[in-house]
Amino acid sequence: PAGRARLARGLGAALLAPALLAGCVSEDTEQQLGDRVAAQVNATLPLVRDRALNLYVNRLGRLIARNSDRPDVPYRFYIVDSPAVNAFALPGGHVYVNRGLIERTDNVAELSAVLAHEVGHVAARHGARTLERQLRTGSMSSILYRVILGGEPEILDQTALRMGPALWTASHSRKAEIEADRLAVEYLIDSGVDPRGILSFLNGLLREEAGSTRASPATAWFSTHPMTRERIDRTRRDIRRELPDAPPGLAKDIASYPAFLERVRELPPSPVPYPVPHP
Repeated sequence: PAGRARLARGLGAALLAPALLAGCVSEDTEQQLGDRVAAQVNATLPLVRDRALNLYVNRLGRLIARNSDRPDVPYRFYIVDSPAVNAFALPGGHVYVNRGLIERTDNVAELSAVLAHEVGHVAARHGARTLERQLRTGSMSSILYRVILGGEPEILDQTALRMGPALWTASHSRKAEIEADRLAVEYLIDSGVDPRGILSFLNGLLREEAGSTRASPATAWFSTHPMTRERIDRTRRDIRRELPDAPPGLAKDIASYPAFLERVRELPPSPVPYPVPHP
């Protein structure tokens, strides 16, 4: 059985190799690589293990994901035990939100706005595009050639190991960020959530950044999500355009959110700093 398993993995690698070397990432490959990168990330970052908190974030995130352009992706949501205000998404529907970000929210619409933005990146396959760019580089091609010619069957694991840090620490392009903003507005409205949570959350971070005399926890968000007044104004226009056709009674908050937020704030202090993997 072990021999057959190795043969199957080897055949799978041989079939996958031409597409990877050409820089083409199918949805199946995106999922497989994303799952392996997520395993690496989950073994590296300090994740909040509180079952109730994780269940809450997953229920909220999956409500939004069901109304996305790729509802069949197996979305999973994680809370990172870090005071930095940040969030990111990996290919395959793995979405990470920092505890420090959750603690900055005032209502469920603001957290939903962040989750919807990250779901937008997954739905638009922005992470897959990053994979394709990585695969087109000479260094990545040489790695894959060595793996293939050396008869190594674990091509997915090798690729994920090398690509992981580049993926989960990467900033998206300005165009991708704008697209994720626009998709977030649509997904929030379709999920019954007030999209103006996007504006209140971002404006709150901008005020914190402007009022700080040194680097604040919000700095992490702006380093990976470059924010300009133009981008906020663009999102405001998107919201105004969509709201007239939105169903009545969009939720800004729900009764369970204050208790969720309080439980997050009562967690033990975050381990700072957490280690960052290197390729």
